[in-house]
Amino acid sequence: MSNVYCPMPFVTLTIHPGNFISRCMMSLDNMGPIDLNTYSNDAFQTLRANQLAGIWDEKGCETCFRKEQEGQQSQRTKWLEREEKYLRETGIYKNNQNIVRNKIHHLYMNFSNTCNFKCRMCGPHFSNSWITDYKKLSNHFSWINYKVATLEDMYRKQVDVDKFLNEYGPELADLRQIWITGGEPFMDDSIYKFFNELSKYVNLNKIAVTINTNGSKLNVEDLNKLDKLLTLHINVSVDATGKFYNYMRGNNFTFIELDKIIRQLTILSKTQQNLLVTVNGAFQIYNLTNIREFFYWANDVLNETDAGHIEHRVLSGPRYLRARNAPEALKRESIKQVEKLQKEFPNQFYLPDILKELNKEQNDVDIERFINWNKKLDELRQQNIYDILPDLHKNWQLEGYVL
Repeated sequence: MSNVYCPMPFVTLTIHPGNFISRCMMSLDNMGPIDLNTYSNDAFQTLRANQLAGIWDEKGCETCFRKEQEGQQSQRTKWLEREEKYLRETGIYKNNQNIVRNKIHHLYMNFSNTCNFKCRMCGPHFSNSWITDYKKLSNHFSWINYKVATLEDMYRKQVDVDKFLNEYGPELADLRQIWITGGEPFMDDSIYKFFNELSKYVNLNKIAVTINTNGSKLNVEDLNKLDKLLTLHINVSVDATGKFYNYMRGNNFTFIELDKIIRQLTILSKTQQNLLVTVNGAFQIYNLTNIREFFYWANDVLNETDAGHIEHRVLSGPRYLRARNAPEALKRESIKQVEKLQKEFPNQFYLPDILKELNKEQNDVDIERFINWNKKLDELRQQNIYDILPDLHKNWQLEGYVL
């Protein structure tokens, strides 16, 4: 295998919430419509051939390329290291390196971009609640780019699941795993209807499923409808605790309400044998001084001692939200918190990359963009960042930035 090979374009199929096929869940690039021919069209053939030849698609694979350039773990490197964990056997990558046709072992499934949250690090592709704010922000900042062809292209989008299954259902005999994101997967009953229909093509007892959710629309009692799956992994997006959570997530659903939901999930996991519960966050400028509290809370709510079910990835974009751009005093405070966490949880997977991020240099352009962009977003949402990060204003002024 070449040193840029990624298994995802070869053994996974990604249904993007924008109602098209993309190369992986990190990519916004439209590889073609949801029909059978797309999976081996010219775009996919070129991508696969280039990867086998050792040629990076630096633009299309920007997220992983940038992380690896900075010495951090990427989704690509995780997939390479976790073949057996993800697909429950080895040799699948080696035996599926065709340019034209490979067996589908993994499915990234999204039903729509419908979401009741508008998290500050998200955008209109993955949350239709973001669209109004994005259009207003784009009138002020020409550099905003969510890879949208036109503003008119932004609207609520829905994947035709029946059409998808008609096209790809017969191709899923080797399917081992499904990851579902969104939008918010539990906005309606789509997720339950999907598995009912999927059962016509695959044995659900052989499928491991991960569902990313904000938790606000999840009826915990309904999860017994999915007890036929091999494993059901509910991964709740949280990012931060208390006032940090309420500011970042863009919804009136409170942290106290979320805490209650996750505790219910944890209790259910003791009796529903296939259920695993984790929490996740994106480490960024908003929550860098909340990390210790976040880990302590998550460890408690999941009834753990080793923080093994906490996923706290370093945010790679938008660049102006990266934690490296915070005032140096806040970065030093965050480093102290992370170093303490490493002593308490020495095997925690995500902490080393967080330290690398905090030791990166600030970018003046990104800081100026963040200050202006966030000020305008605060105006639109009638919020104030200094209510949650009062030291931000003082420390940036000390560093010479005009606020």
